[in-house]
Amino acid sequence: MKKLLLSAFIFISVFVNAQEVSFHQVALKYLQVNGTSNQYEGAIDQLFALLKDQYAKKSIPESTWSGLRTDASEDVNRILNMLVSAYRGNYEKHDLVNMLAFYETATGKQLLVDRTSLNKEQRQKAADFYNSATGQKILISEQAVAKSVAEVSEIWSRDLYRNITDKLAEKGFTLH
Repeated sequence: MKKLLLSAFIFISVFVNAQEVSFHQVALKYLQVNGTSNQYEGAIDQLFALLKDQYAKKSIPESTWSGLRTDASEDVNRILNMLVSAYRGNYEKHDLVNMLAFYETATGKQLLVDRTSLNKEQRQKAADFYNSATGQKILISEQAVAKSVAEVSEIWSRDLYRNITDKLAEKGFTLH
């Protein structure tokens, strides 16, 4: 009987823990909702435009560029996973849950798109959010998070540029 109860307890514990969403998962969802993933997809587009300009005289076929682009979603996932560390040092999981809940509202979405277009009710909801404990934490840690994000972004973009130029070199396309 004790073994049966112990087995049931272990099974339930494992099941409950498997159902709990991790900090990492919440942070990744937040980075999707707040537009961060779109920003990095745009950064990849800009990088490819830059590289195409730099390599314009090399007559690189479009199929080569397309082949290099196939890793773009993986590259975005990599930076998002790297950015989780910038949030981990400044926020608790409940903060991210609160941020995610706010930015999934109509007010939060409008704030991300164009804060100057908030109506009176939305401005009040935004003020209420930023006066909350989580909102205050956002305001207090804004510069530290921005600094961490900038450092991670710089590393990522430098590595991405080098990775693509290395792949181009492997195909015989160099700038020199």
